[in-house]
Amino acid sequence: MTVIRTFFSCALTGCFAIATMPALAQSEPQGFYVTAYAQASRLSSTSFDEIGNANLGTGLKAEFDAGLGLGGDIGYQYGNGWAAEFEWNWRRHELKSLTRRGASTVNEGDFASNILFVNGLRHFTLSEGGWTPYVGLGVGWVQEIDFDINAGATERAWSKQGDIGVQLIGGVEFPLADAWSLTADVRLLRLGKHELTAEEGVTGRLAKPGYNPLSVQIGVRRRF
Repeated sequence: MTVIRTFFSCALTGCFAIATMPALAQSEPQGFYVTAYAQASRLSSTSFDEIGNANLGTGLKAEFDAGLGLGGDIGYQYGNGWAAEFEWNWRRHELKSLTRRGASTVNEGDFASNILFVNGLRHFTLSEGGWTPYVGLGVGWVQEIDFDINAGATERAWSKQGDIGVQLIGGVEFPLADAWSLTADVRLLRLGKHELTAEEGVTGRLAKPGYNPLSVQIGVRRRF
């Protein structure tokens, strides 16, 4: 957690520092765009307690396989290096293992989220028709964060809605043909630790698993 906090603070400071620098040969189109993307997502292990009738107990530690994410955005470039966009993001991380004080319990389930973001981006046009680096900051509203821990045929789910998260963005846009371009970026999402209430097949709550994934994504963009 200390490493994540340090990285988050440094990255945020860097984003603002870069955003205040003048862009080189700044020249970009003005108007709307849409993007569709896929992402590989990594979720660090998290410790939490189960309070309810699932009989998992306290002192739990979950580890996850590499996750998959999908999403898209609708944005507007102002022609001066700045852009704003509305983004939808879904991602899912398969449960690799769940242990209790070192002893294995179950290994079936997933930790997933569905989030809506408002992002602010700063583009730096380096040359006419060339690649364009960008940085950004987004604030997200959690439509749902859902933790499934299954035991055989029994499906058990805990979830929460309405939380607020923050993401840092850093990437590059490559022109393709006409109004099309390819985007590639890294995103650090921070939701922190949250208490999830029982949703299906169980009572009680989970207190408090952390959800701070890091993703790498590739997208296709169309300008209008």
